[in-house]
Amino acid sequence: MRARVQQIALGMGLILAAACAGQQVTTDYSPATSYSQFRTFALVSPPDTGAQQLLDQRVRNAVEAQLTAKGLTEADRQHADLFVGYGMVDKTHQEMYSYRDGWGWGGGWGWRYYRWGVAWPMTVTRRVETYTDGTVVVNLIDAKTKQVVWEGEVDDVVNLPVTNPVRATQQIDAAVAKLFAKYPPQSSGA
Repeated sequence: MRARVQQIALGMGLILAAACAGQQVTTDYSPATSYSQFRTFALVSPPDTGAQQLLDQRVRNAVEAQLTAKGLTEADRQHADLFVGYGMVDKTHQEMYSYRDGWGWGGGWGWRYYRWGVAWPMTVTRRVETYTDGTVVVNLIDAKTKQVVWEGEVDDVVNLPVTNPVRATQQIDAAVAKLFAKYPPQSSGA
């Protein structure tokens, strides 16, 4: 029984790793900022609309866990060194597939307006697929200066609408961990 649980856990880990492999992580930061000065944080993003409250809570929990793992402590807004803005943005993508079938007119020969040709397979059929993914965005703002000091984004975190809540939570946790692997920046004054 225990071996079976370990196999399932390993399988889920491999699936999550494969899902995260294609994600694009982008970050930007202020090189003049000394990140070692930040000890506390306050989450300042308001809860999303009713339709997205569960996604918002998943992102919030993942961000809190990552900042705590980095040694920061959550505080109220008056005592925080960093304000943390976060959210999930719905991005719609379209993929177009083209393929040829049927018959049409191929190349021709002739002079000026008088051209002749032969029937040739030429009809092009196009199929468009549309999908929506959730992109996680996080901004860290210096509470004293009110300036953004670090921002990050992870694309294609979860397909929307969510069909498997447990898997969505795992995907969000893994993506936010991947994002915060780049915090604090290595070339900072810390």
